[in-house]
Amino acid sequence: MPTIPFVVTMLVIALLLGAAASAWLWRVQCRRWVVEAGLKTLAAMRWREFSRFVIEALQAQGFEASRLEPAADRGQKADLLLNRDDQTWLLTCKQGVDYRIDRTMVEDLRQAVRASGASGGILATLGRIEPDARRNAGGIELLDGPMLWTLIDPLLPPSVHKDLVAGARRRMWRAMVLAWIAALVLGLALALLLARHATPDASVSAPSAATPQPASPAATADVPAATSAPAATPDAPAEQLSEDEQRARIERDVGALPGVIEAGWATRSTLVVQLMPDATEAHIDGICSVMERSQALGASRVQLQPAPSTGQPVRFMQCRPY
Repeated sequence: MPTIPFVVTMLVIALLLGAAASAWLWRVQCRRWVVEAGLKTLAAMRWREFSRFVIEALQAQGFEASRLEPAADRGQKADLLLNRDDQTWLLTCKQGVDYRIDRTMVEDLRQAVRASGASGGILATLGRIEPDARRNAGGIELLDGPMLWTLIDPLLPPSVHKDLVAGARRRMWRAMVLAWIAALVLGLALALLLARHATPDASVSAPSAATPQPASPAATADVPAATSAPAATPDAPAEQLSEDEQRARIERDVGALPGVIEAGWATRSTLVVQLMPDATEAHIDGICSVMERSQALGASRVQLQPAPSTGQPVRFMQCRPY
């Protein structure tokens, strides 16, 4: 029959895991689901309606739609023309959520800007922009799906936004129920593991306490050393811990690093790290220093979640190959 300490240990572990998962689902994943559903809604629109929202969103930066159509014979190889301060800009919109903007597309728009004498160009997509394209933007303004959603979301009817949030929260509640079930299972498993490790210690110490015979001088000299050794033993290395204990230690140590808001395991092989707005590459290197302490989990995937105010995309990295 389970003892009270065993039940308390199980419930405490389950509570910690469930609370961490719930906080991550509420603060991080629910927003991602809203953005994901919103981008699909924009992708389902007709292209002209979508481009109208893009132009309306860019009006906050001083852009206005030109009355002229792009002319290929004048080098204006773009979808639309924009005006700002009596200057012409080229706008290209890629509506699909699966679209990938690469360096070639950026170079094509840059050449069109030069050929037409325009002041600049904007490349907007509901998909993603490859890192190579960002590094070689060369004056072309690039807008990916999450950035576009941030600009267009306030322009949509309130009913659309409300439906998107409601759908994301339904997914969140379902995921939260599963997370708490998993937390209870993991709590039970960890409590059993801790109880199994604690049992041999009690059996070893019992005979020495029940021995009535006086010890010889040599044995007496050895006893203090033997009894004091466990007190001087440092924390067990990562390899002596179970994988779940190593995950908990990594989550704790990464969460305490500078430049990190919090860390949590999305799956058994993916660690999600919430970065502060001022996080640097040196801070990210510190994450790998923690990960590489574990032989079993050092090759796990790390999902770097930048602060929304930075406008940077989500990054994935692996500190050590399998």
